[in-house]
Amino acid sequence: MADGTRTLLVGDGPLADGLHDGLLDRGHLVAQVVPVRTDDGTDVGTGIGTGIGLIGRPELVVHLPTVPARAVALIDQSTQQWVEACEAPMAEAFAVVRACRAYLSDRARLVWVVPTVAMGGAAGFVGFAAAAEGIRALAKSTARQWGPDGLTTAVLAVAPELVLPAESGVGALVPTLAGPALGRSGDAFGDIAPLLDLLADPSARFMTGTTLVADGGVWMAP
Repeated sequence: MADGTRTLLVGDGPLADGLHDGLLDRGHLVAQVVPVRTDDGTDVGTGIGTGIGLIGRPELVVHLPTVPARAVALIDQSTQQWVEACEAPMAEAFAVVRACRAYLSDRARLVWVVPTVAMGGAAGFVGFAAAAEGIRALAKSTARQWGPDGLTTAVLAVAPELVLPAESGVGALVPTLAGPALGRSGDAFGDIAPLLDLLADPSARFMTGTTLVADGGVWMAP
């Protein structure tokens, strides 16, 4: 990708920080925004406005939805825990799209980074798995609605341990899956950021609404 791609990164935590550094290393002009949870939902508008003020109209928007702090068995999950794990991440994704739409450059791309639990499900993370699948549907519908305007979307599905915090109990998921064919789960800087760079390139424009799996070869569904 040519240097200077204006990239708005929405998210917090080690994965977001690694992507930030990896995209900077590849010549992107990056503004990072951290969503703020309020009593009325998730506030991203203020931060997005500030970020756009720094870099101009973004050509690439990357959103990492806020993840649950820990695994909770479905039978033990309260309604509030379900709202936080499932409804809140989807509402956050919607808020990002709504806040960004008016500022997107021509032929911009929106990318959501989610764990592969969106496709396979995960005990203890039922709510967030449902949210991630809902975000995949959002990406498809957004691609259809705004495709005629030149906007493209994608979902990048990565290893759960890159997204979910170690203290959440994500380690219990790993033994239930085949190990990665490449022998590792990858890292944000060297493995995931280059794929975001690829998605921002004009040569990838004919690919939209799709999910790319980048987990080292764990999830190999057709």
